[in-house]
Amino acid sequence: MSDFIASIKANFNERYPGIHHAIVKHYFTSIIILIIFFAFILRYFQLNVGLPYLYFWDEPLTASNALQMIKTGDYNPHFFKYGSLMIYLNLLIDQLYRIYLSLTGDLASVENIRIGADTGWHWTISHPSFYFWNRFLTATMGIATVFIAYLISRSICNRWTGIISALFLSVLPIHIVHSGFVTMDAPVALFVSLVALFSILFIDQKKIIYFILGLICVGFATAIKYNSCLVILLPIASLIWMSYRDELSRQKFYWLAIPCLPAVTFFFMMPYAILDFPNFIKDVLHQINYYKTTGHPGATISPGWDYFAFQIREFYQNIGLTGTILFAIGLAGTISRPVLLLILLFPASYLVFMSGMTVNFHRNFIQVYPFIAVFTGVAFYNLHAALTRFYPKLKKPILIVCLAAMLVLLPRAYDAYQTGIVLHNTRDTRSTVIDTLNAMENVQKVVFARELRIHKQDLDRLKYDYAIQPIEIMSAEQNRDRTHYVLPVEISQIYTYHQGEIQTKQAIINKIPDEHILQYIDNNYIGQNIGKDYIKQNAATMLDVFSTSPSLIIANQIPHEPLHPSTIAFDTCKLSPTGVQINIRNTATLRDGVITTPSYHLKRGRYLFTFQANKSATPERSKSFIFREYETKITVKRLNAFREHASIKVSIFADQTLLTQQIFIPTENFAQMDAFFSLEKNQRVSVKIENLYPVKTTVKQLKILAL
Repeated sequence: MSDFIASIKANFNERYPGIHHAIVKHYFTSIIILIIFFAFILRYFQLNVGLPYLYFWDEPLTASNALQMIKTGDYNPHFFKYGSLMIYLNLLIDQLYRIYLSLTGDLASVENIRIGADTGWHWTISHPSFYFWNRFLTATMGIATVFIAYLISRSICNRWTGIISALFLSVLPIHIVHSGFVTMDAPVALFVSLVALFSILFIDQKKIIYFILGLICVGFATAIKYNSCLVILLPIASLIWMSYRDELSRQKFYWLAIPCLPAVTFFFMMPYAILDFPNFIKDVLHQINYYKTTGHPGATISPGWDYFAFQIREFYQNIGLTGTILFAIGLAGTISRPVLLLILLFPASYLVFMSGMTVNFHRNFIQVYPFIAVFTGVAFYNLHAALTRFYPKLKKPILIVCLAAMLVLLPRAYDAYQTGIVLHNTRDTRSTVIDTLNAMENVQKVVFARELRIHKQDLDRLKYDYAIQPIEIMSAEQNRDRTHYVLPVEISQIYTYHQGEIQTKQAIINKIPDEHILQYIDNNYIGQNIGKDYIKQNAATMLDVFSTSPSLIIANQIPHEPLHPSTIAFDTCKLSPTGVQINIRNTATLRDGVITTPSYHLKRGRYLFTFQANKSATPERSKSFIFREYETKITVKRLNAFREHASIKVSIFADQTLLTQQIFIPTENFAQMDAFFSLEKNQRVSVKIENLYPVKTTVKQLKILAL
C-alpha cells in the first residue's frame, strides 16, 4: 500500500513539478488559504437565511438606516445608540448595488425602496438583496477576523499555533452566526483583534507605525460599538511594556497620542456625533442607562456575580468542555510567555466591566472569541512543549499535537458545514407555501391572512389571484368555491399589546375543522447554532415583532357567521370638537392626553374601530409625566428609559363597562391601527384613547365600521 501511495506521489511530482514546488514552498500559506476559504463557505451559507423575511431584531437599525440615507440624501443617521461606522460602510455597499440595479433596470427610482420608516413596520424590506450584500460585508469582516487570529497566534508562538487558532474561530458556531447578520458584533471583533495584533507587533518590532495603527483601530472599534473602547487598554499596556525597554516610548508624543488618535478617528467616522451632538449624547446616555439600570425584557439579570456567572456559562456552552479545557491550558502559557498577559488583558477587563450591567445579551462578547481562539492555539503549543520536554526521545511530537488538534476541530468543522447546508437550503414557510399553492390544481383565488405579512416578492410568484385580509375579515366573508385560505396555526406576541386581538384571531383558527385543512406547512429543522432554536419548528406568528418561519395551514373553508356588509357606521372625526385630527400631548393633563368619543347606540354584531396615528420625532420634555399602572406592568424606571417612544392605549367601553383594551405603537409616519370588538346585544359604545408617553402624538380618521 505504501509503495502504491509513493508511486502516485512520484508520478504527480513528475507531471506537475510547478504545483509540487509551490505546495512545498508555500505549505503554511496553502493551509491558511484553505481555512479562510472554508470560513467563507460557512459564512456564505448564512447570507440568505430568512430572506425575504428578517430573523434578527437589530438588522434594520443598520441596514434600513443606510437605505434611508439613500432615499433622503440626509447622511445624519439620527440614531446613535450604536456607532455609525457600519451604517456608512453599508451605505457604500448599497450605493454600489443601487447603481448596478439602475443599470440593469431593476430599480427605476430610490423611491421604490420601502423600509420600516415608510410602512411603520420595523422589519419592512422591499428589496431583500440589499440586505444580502450588507450581510456579505459583515461576513467578509468575520472572515478577516479569522485571519487576524492566525496572525496574532503566529506572532506570539509560531505558524502552527496560528493555523489552529484560525481553524478554531472559523468553525465556531456563534461567530459564524453573527457573521451572517447586518449587526455590529462581528465587525467590532475585527477591529478589536487588530488592536491586539498591532500592540503585539509594536512590542515585538518596536515600530511606531504599529502603535499608531493600533490607536486608529481603537477609534474604528468604538465607532462601531461604544463598549469596545475598553480595548484602548492594549496600546496603553504595550506602551508601558516598552517604556521599560525603550527610552523613546517615554516621550510625551506617545502618551499624547493615546487619547487623541482614537478620538480623531472616532469623530472622523462619526461626524454627526459633533454636528448633532445633542441627539448623540442623548442616545449614548440612553444606552448607558438602558444597559446599566433599565434592562431589557427577557434579557435582564442582576449585575455583579449573577451577570458574570451567566456569561461564563454562555462561553462554556459555545466552546464546549474541550474548548474550555484548551483555553485553560492556553492560560497556563502566560507563565512562559508574559506577552499573553497582554492578550488576556482585554477579555478579562471587558468581562469585569460588563458585569456591572443588567442587559445580558451574550452577543456583546463576540469580540472576546478571537482571544479565546488565540489561547486555544497556544494550548496546543504548550502541549507540544510539554511533549518535547518530558519525552525527548519522541519522534515528531508536532505531528502528534497536530493530530490531536484535528481530532478536536475537524468534527466541529463537519458539524458546522452540515448545519450551514441545511440553513442555506431552508426557506421560510411563507415562501414555501407559495410553491405549495402553485403546485395545487383547481384553485381560482388565494386569501392570505394579513397577520402573516407575506412578502411581495413571494406574492409575485403566485400564479393565482390573491387577496390579503385580517383574520376577522376572512371569517366574516362567505366561503367561495375554488378559494384557498392561508392562515397561521398560532398567534402570539412578545409584549401584551394585542392580547384581546390574539384571543379573537386564535379562536377563529381553532374552529377550522380538520377536514377543511388541506395542508400544514412547517419547518422540520431545529438549529443548534447558538444553544437556542435558530429556525423554530411549529413557530407562532407574532403580531408585534417579526415572525420566524411560522407554521401555516391551507384551508378550503373557514368558519364564519353571516354579517352585514361592511359599511361605515359613523366617523368620529366629524363629531370631534377639534376637527379631523386630534393632538394628544401628555397624559399628565387629561384634557390634552386623553380623548373620549361620545357614546353611540350600536346593534348586536361585530365591529372594527380603526384610526391612523403617528408620533413626533422629538418628545415633549417640558411637561411632567404622571405614570399610571396598566396591564403591561411597565415599571416607571423602564418607562423613563423609553421616553422617546410613543404608545397609545385604546379602551372600548360598552354601557360604561370595559369591553376590550389594546396598546398601539405609532411611528413617525401615519400607520393604520385596528381594534376589533363584538357586541352580544344592543349597547352604547364609546372609545377612549390615551397617550401613555410624553411624546406628541397625532390621531386622525377615527372610524367604527360594522362588519
